[in-house]
Amino acid sequence: MTKKALLPYFLLVLAWTAWRIFVLSHTGLPQPSIHDEFGYLLGGDTLAHGRLANPPHALAEFFESPHELVRPMYAMKYPPALSMFLALGQVIFGAPFYGVLLSNVFMLSAFCLMLWAWVPLRAGMIAATFFALILSPTMYWTDSYYGGSVTAGAAAVILLAVGLYRQRPTLLAGALFAAGALLLFLTRPYEGGVFTLAVIAVFAGEIWRCRRRAAFAVALVVLAAGAAWTCCYNKAVTGKPFLLPYMEHQRQYDVAPVLWFLPLAPQPDYHQPRLAALHGNNGWEVARYRDANKWPWWQRPIVAALKMLWTLSLGLLLALTVTFLVPIAWSDPVFRKMAVIACVFLAALSLETFVSAHYTAAGWPAAALLIALWTEHAWRRKIFKSSLGVLLGAMLLLSFGAIAFRSARAQYALIRNGRALSYRDQWPYRRAAMMRSLSALDRPQLVIVRYPSLDWDEGQEWVYNGADFDRQRVVFAHDFGAEKDRALLNYYPDRTALLLTFDAVSGEDKLEPYPQDAAAGSGPQPQSK
Repeated sequence: MTKKALLPYFLLVLAWTAWRIFVLSHTGLPQPSIHDEFGYLLGGDTLAHGRLANPPHALAEFFESPHELVRPMYAMKYPPALSMFLALGQVIFGAPFYGVLLSNVFMLSAFCLMLWAWVPLRAGMIAATFFALILSPTMYWTDSYYGGSVTAGAAAVILLAVGLYRQRPTLLAGALFAAGALLLFLTRPYEGGVFTLAVIAVFAGEIWRCRRRAAFAVALVVLAAGAAWTCCYNKAVTGKPFLLPYMEHQRQYDVAPVLWFLPLAPQPDYHQPRLAALHGNNGWEVARYRDANKWPWWQRPIVAALKMLWTLSLGLLLALTVTFLVPIAWSDPVFRKMAVIACVFLAALSLETFVSAHYTAAGWPAAALLIALWTEHAWRRKIFKSSLGVLLGAMLLLSFGAIAFRSARAQYALIRNGRALSYRDQWPYRRAAMMRSLSALDRPQLVIVRYPSLDWDEGQEWVYNGADFDRQRVVFAHDFGAEKDRALLNYYPDRTALLLTFDAVSGEDKLEPYPQDAAAGSGPQPQSK
């Protein structure tokens, strides 16, 4: 491990960043389309305004949307780490998506440093290049506001700290471990907590043998400072220092639990009935929960694990299959420890009701080390010169090739044709175009959104606003019918009221002035929670 060996890694990160910027220059910035993305963007905008949370709106029910809290404060439900990156992008570069780019660079840099600390350069560069290809400009971790990269980067920082500590127990190693653990907790507390505890348990003996009190003290100081800030954040959003916003949202809205073996909660009385199509007894989340529980209890973890593994990159899944099933590196104690960490992590993930690829992010650094260690052992044994080695090499090259081909094809399509989407999938770009055109008008606008039915395209939600939406040029609000809408119209007398409707079949949107007869008079405001 020499400083000179860092140069190839640096060049890889630089090349990846330049290519990503080149693709963005041809495609433009992506627009959020999934509920989660709007939630993270609200968090980023809130932090960019210098606040941890926003005061509740007087007519909060008109603005309730999935994955956001409107009471006791107006805020996102998610932990704030990804939103910190989005806020940086918004404040420094003028758009939150540049925070996504920063998070991608952070992840790839953390992976490179971790590999530099654990394996020789040749194996490390192979693994780093492999994950740089996976982290292509068309992968949703890089082309949306979902996250994934922050979690994976934080987990890589933890393994970097352990790798440095095993060689020399410095204060830097202790600080890095604590910072990585905090960042994991502030992205995905459950998965991050499982990963951190697994690393501590597996490497406890080595850490204790080369223990240094000063390094432990520094780690505790960093953890204490992070815990204090987290309590301040929780209190700002929920009013209680130990109540996470996610848990408060679960209490107010959710019927399906986050773990499939827990019982369903009673359905709450939704002030915004459309939320029932997502969270309620007959909603999408409960359907996923019942799907997970239709298997016998002993089969459920296996089915959940298979579903979770399927969400991974196919090339990564193939590479991990080779590293686990071909016993070249099992004699390496570090390989065995990483395998234990990966298995514990997968077992914990199999308990979750909902699984997406970014849920697995904390386990990706362990996967990177497994691939790198296996490659190094194969190289030392000259395994690729044997007939078996040729077959294994072909499988790994196939993994590389599949990832590279799929990425290149998608990027070429983006550069040549832009974001060619069906009309129904274009809605986030139509929404953004509508906001731009309405923002250019002299008078601020109020867009009241009326859907064909309460459960119409519950994944397509137009009613999302920023942290300070009373001062926005365009405000989106739910329609409650002419009588109740009067309260909203009276609250915004200086805005032009518009009605947004949709064709129930094609999804085509239509924007027109809000009917004047409905705007006349005043009516009672909806009750607050």
